[in-house]
Amino acid sequence: MEAATAKAAGAVVDRQCKMLFTSLFYLHKRAGMAQVSPEIPVTQTSELADSAEQFAAQTREIAADICRQAKKIDALVESLPDAGESDEAQAAEFARLAAEDEAATAALREADAQARALLQTLNGSLRAMADSAGAA
Repeated sequence: MEAATAKAAGAVVDRQCKMLFTSLFYLHKRAGMAQVSPEIPVTQTSELADSAEQFAAQTREIAADICRQAKKIDALVESLPDAGESDEAQAAEFARLAAEDEAATAALREADAQARALLQTLNGSLRAMADSAGAA
């Protein structure tokens, strides 16, 4: 359950990062030029700029999306296990996870060794077939 929650949290954070990137890109590329000082006139317009109404609507939508994602992150953070466990309990959990990781690594190495042995056998068989076909 904890792994699923962590994976979901990671997915939400990834979506949040992508949303932030695309939002900043939109705000940068689609904003019209605005006069910030009466002494400095706007002399160039942005070809990609949206209309003021469209830009304002899109900005509100971006803000609403960010708020929704932030609420999802808050909910996921609340669902995470309590970090108030004792040091011994945390150490035991880390030891359990390390043992699980070592077992998975050993299984992966064994599967890799079997695959390599099978590949060698297959290569030898193919080489023998090619040699016998070439000799004929």
